[in-house]
This record gives sequence, C-alpha cells and structure tokens, in this order.
Amino acid sequence: MSIKLKAITNPPSREELSNRLEKVRTLMKQQDLDYYISFNPVNIYYLTNFAFYVHERPFLLIIEKESSPKMLIPRLEKGHFESRARCELEFVIYYEFPARNGENWYDYYQKQIRTDATVGLESELPIGIANKTPGKIVVSDIVDETRIIKTDYEIGRIYHACRVVNKGHKVLFKKCRPKVLEFALYKEVTDAMMSKIVQDIPNANFRATQTTGAVWPPSISHDPHLIPHIFKEMEQGGPHVSIVSAQVDGYGVEIERTFFLGHVPEKAIKPFGVMFEARTLTYSMLKPGTIMSEVDKKVRNFIAERGYGDYIIHRTGHGLGITGHEAPFLAEGYDKPLEKNMVISVEPGIYIPGIGGFRHSDTVLITEEGFQKLTKAPETLEEVTISL
Repeated sequence: MSIKLKAITNPPSREELSNRLEKVRTLMKQQDLDYYISFNPVNIYYLTNFAFYVHERPFLLIIEKESSPKMLIPRLEKGHFESRARCELEFVIYYEFPARNGENWYDYYQKQIRTDATVGLESELPIGIANKTPGKIVVSDIVDETRIIKTDYEIGRIYHACRVVNKGHKVLFKKCRPKVLEFALYKEVTDAMMSKIVQDIPNANFRATQTTGAVWPPSISHDPHLIPHIFKEMEQGGPHVSIVSAQVDGYGVEIERTFFLGHVPEKAIKPFGVMFEARTLTYSMLKPGTIMSEVDKKVRNFIAERGYGDYIIHRTGHGLGITGHEAPFLAEGYDKPLEKNMVISVEPGIYIPGIGGFRHSDTVLITEEGFQKLTKAPETLEEVTISL
C-alpha cells in the first residue's frame, strides 16, 4: 500500500538539525567519545546546512558531548558560513594557510581538545589532520550511521528530488533518437532538471546541487562507468542505458532504464527478461527486517542460475540521501537489516560485451509494510521500446 508523500523544498529547520546532532551525541556516548571531529563536507552539510569545497584551508566541525559544536574555518569563509548554516555553533577562526608560527589552523584546533580526551575521527579524515589531533584517537563513522534512517523531512526532500529526475527522464525518452549526440541529450535533460530546481527552490545551494542526464548506447552500455565521448551518437536498437541523477539542494536520487530505439535485437530479449525478473525478485524481499546481504546473494544466484553469473559486476543496490551513493548497501558482506525510512536504489544489472548492459534503477523508500518507489518511468520491454 502506497503512503501519501509531500514534496518539501525548504531548508532544514533548527530543530531538524538539532535532532541530527543529538543522534550523533547518542552514538558518541555509546562509544565513550569526548569529542567527534568531522571533516567530510557531506557530513558537515548534513549537520549544519553549510556546503563547501575542500581545499588546502581545512574546515573542521568539533562536536563535544554537551556544549555547542565548534566550527574551525578560515576567516575568508565566515560570511559564507553564516549565510547558509542553520544551527547553533561557535566559530574558531584562523586567518590563512599557511600562516605564521602559532597562527596556523592546527594551533587553534589543538586548543579546542583536551589532551586526555577520547576523540572520534571519520575514517576519511586526512592523516595530516589526524596527526594534529590531541588525545586518544578512535576511528568511527558516526555521522554516516546517523544518515541511514531518514526523517520525515528528509523523505519529503528526497521525494521532491525524485520529481526532478522524473522530469529529466521524460525529456530523455522524448529526445533520444538514433544519431542524436550525447552532449545534446545531456544539455536537454540537465537544462530541464535545473529549470525545475530553480523554480522550486530559488535559493538552492549550488555547492550541493548537480544534475546528470546521459545515455550509454549499446556499443558501450556493457561498461556502466565508462564516460562516453560527448560526440557519441545514439544507435538503432539497443540496449541503451539511461542515467538520470541529481543532487537537489543536498539530496541525491537516481532513475535509470534500459531501452531500445526502434526495435529490440533478438540477442537482447533474454538478458533483459532476466534483469527484469531479478528486479522483481529484489522488490519481493524489500521490507523491514530483511538482511541486505541476503537480498544481494539471492539476486546474484538467480542471475547466475539463468546463465549470466559472469556478467554481474556490481551489487543490487545502495543507499541514497545527502549523496547519490551512501549506506546502506544491498550487497553481500553488508549484514544489516532493512529498516523503515531507509532510501535505497534497486538496480540488479547484467553487462555483456558485444551485446550491452541491462539495468533499471529506481529510488525506493522502505516503508513499515514494504517499499514504495519514489521514481517513475517506463519499465516493461514494450514500454521501453521507443517507436521511430
């Protein structure tokens, strides 16, 4: 049963951000951490609503067990930060990097942390910053964990972002024809999505906004992470594989389809059918409590039993949220259960050199009783065969 969702476009409230911080502090308490240091710009954005580009001037969010978090930033960025951040913070300002002795970022940073403290660090934290961190170091990706279960606010934002990519994919199917160039498709699709984003969120943060709309024609669709040449032409037949994704003011979603122009080659019919059945099998298992590694294992076995095991090159799905690829994962080795309000992709794929790639992907919400697709596009073989 589908639940009624409402698209949300406004930035997070102070209460929303405060609740995220409390989740971090709950995990800090469980791990006996006195401080937690965040460097990853995605995590800092999640906790503050401030998006930035990582360069040689470090930005560090210092979270203590009780008092207000502290944001270590260069003086150059103070105005930028204040214009976007929507949470209670104290600033620790350093002038520049490099700087005179005693005035570098690490001189200010080290003063904020007790030397006898236990300090949690993100696994992605650069070693140069880790080496400047006082106290006993514990590597722990706490913020990544807090991002896995979405709030109602986040679901509303993701639902809106899905409307953006749905529009982009409609344009892609309308414009994609033999001989059309890759860059022409990219422009049409991304222009349509950016237009909707600007109309819906006039003050969108373009540090946290990006769009992609592309097609891998059959000569390269067996290699899903190959970057096509901008003058690559679309081809008769198929399988073509569309990739339409967006990060919409901080929320990443995707929709992808295998499709055909004019006709379906005989050699593509069976693998398309197996991919489609694997996708149906995946959906049949999506409900709270299902172990994610088991989903991937069963789907991979299903594809292998039908003769395409050598052509599986990636997991069945991944999480979506602030980014387009994050935890949780429908992957062997990820032995955690699905939970209500997780958002994942469903995209079992088959990739056969000389024939092409076969993959549909949707952005999917895990609900109390099962799942709900948030993206929408043609699915069946008949629906994805475009008449010329």
